[in-house]
Amino acid sequence: MSNEITTEMLDRKIAWCEQNAFWGRDSAIQRMQDFYYEKKRDSVDQDWPESFNGPDLAQVLNVERVSYRIYYSRDNLTLRVFVFRAHCTKSEEQKMLSLGFVHAKDDDTENIPDKEIVE
Repeated sequence: MSNEITTEMLDRKIAWCEQNAFWGRDSAIQRMQDFYYEKKRDSVDQDWPESFNGPDLAQVLNVERVSYRIYYSRDNLTLRVFVFRAHCTKSEEQKMLSLGFVHAKDDDTENIPDKEIVE
């Protein structure tokens, strides 16, 4: 075997590079991701604490709009704002986590904590 590079070897290398150039960097790979942010209050008479809103979050993520859903606990003292990102990049994920969001799991809409009711 010689150290000579053949045309066939070069063609294979070029094809491999072109194919893998499509995938780009790891930070550019998009995937579906759900996040949630939890708010709490001490009494139902209080207003919910201020935080972001949809347009503000869209501006931070540099997108046109952000879809979200809100789930409340049965005692109405805890709410979770769920944000679904269909094409979430690594940098978007880092922005969401830095805003206080956490990764949502399948049962996070159903296990919102309730305070014990004292009668």
